[in-house]
Order: sequence, then structure tokens, then C-alpha cells
Amino acid sequence: MLRLLTYNVHGCVGRSGREDPEPIVEVIRRSRADVVALQEVFDDGNDATSLLHRLGSLGFATLVHGRTMLTPRGHYGNVLMSRVEAGEVQRIDLGGREPRGAIRFHIELPSGPLDVCGVHLGLSGRERLRQIGKLDAILADADERHGDVLQVLMGDLNEWRPATRFMRAVRRRFPLTSRQATFPARRPVIALDRIAIRGRPGPVRFRRLDDPPADRASDHRPLLAEVGPGD
Repeated sequence: MLRLLTYNVHGCVGRSGREDPEPIVEVIRRSRADVVALQEVFDDGNDATSLLHRLGSLGFATLVHGRTMLTPRGHYGNVLMSRVEAGEVQRIDLGGREPRGAIRFHIELPSGPLDVCGVHLGLSGRERLRQIGKLDAILADADERHGDVLQVLMGDLNEWRPATRFMRAVRRRFPLTSRQATFPARRPVIALDRIAIRGRPGPVRFRRLDDPPADRASDHRPLLAEVGPGD
């Protein structure tokens, strides 16, 4: 069973209104995820308050922070982590009015190769269409080079409307795409966060994590996919 987690951590500011990385770390620990994509992660250079410092205690073999911009709080961006060491790591600049990025891992699993992208896409539909096109080309190139059994796109796609051109494009490329509402954390009603899968997976189960502290650690709830072995 492969467990994939995506989580927009909102700079570790949850419903309490104060920054606290410990509940985020606890959510990840309890998820028992093999691959984790995080969005809105700050690196303020202070180990006393840094989520990145605490993530190092979770035992992931590969942990990459993809910085997209510098803010008064420090560097800001995405994190992608894997318990199996990634053989190929790629930081991807997706552009946009507000800088956006992605991180891609190629991982050799006992069940076969996996390519996974952790993403945080733009605020406009036009930006998102360009960005998904770029990511699709990158994954197609990886498939040609590695013959991937499984390819995954996961993160905050910033789109909740199911019938837009962008979501139709996502579903064409990734036939298995989650639909669970993850935002806002207090009472989730829209599906901003997605896990999208293509390839030859076994049974796939998507579920939102609702148990404390996942219900209050961020302004989003985390989303988990459990992927069984293929034929």
C-alpha cells in the first residue's frame, strides 16, 4: 500500500491564529504517508520556530524545500518528502503573477517506478492551464525515460469548480482525481487540494483527514490517497 499525503499548511497558522508547527508534524506522523507534498512552507532560518527543522525528525529519506519567493518571514514555497530515497529531484519554476513552483521526484519502488509532483498552482485559470501543460510535458518526458508505472500530481491546485477548462484538462491527463472538499478547515466545502493519478495503479482510496489536530492545524485539511498494488 502506497500512502500519498498533500497538505497546505498555511505557514503553520491554524484556527488558533498563531504559528505552531507541532500540530502539522503530528498530522504527518499520524498519516503514516510514504510521500508528502506540503504547500505554504516558510523557512525563517530559526530552528526554534521552523517547520523544516521539525520535519527532519520524521525519518524521510529525501526532503526538498522548493523556494518560490522571499517574504518578510523568510523563504516561502513547497516541500516534497519521500521515505524511499528519490533517484531524481527536479525543482520546477511555474511562473505566474505570484511566483509558483513544483517539485518532482522519481522514485524506484518495489512495485515499479513512480514519478510524483508536489505543486501549488496559480490564482487565475489561464495561469493554471499553462502550468498544468508544463507539468504534463515534464511527466511525459519522465515516462519516456523511465517507463513509469505510476505518475502522481498532488497539491493545492487552487480550483474547486469541477467543470472549468482547467479541471477538464486535469482529468484528461489524470483519470483518477480526488474530489474531497478540503477548505476551509473549519467546515470544508470546496476541493482546492487534489491528488491526481495516472498509470496502472491498484485500488485507490481518497480520504480527507479530519481527526484532531488535522481539523485545526491549518486553514486547509490534509488529503490522503491509499494506492494498492497493481496487477
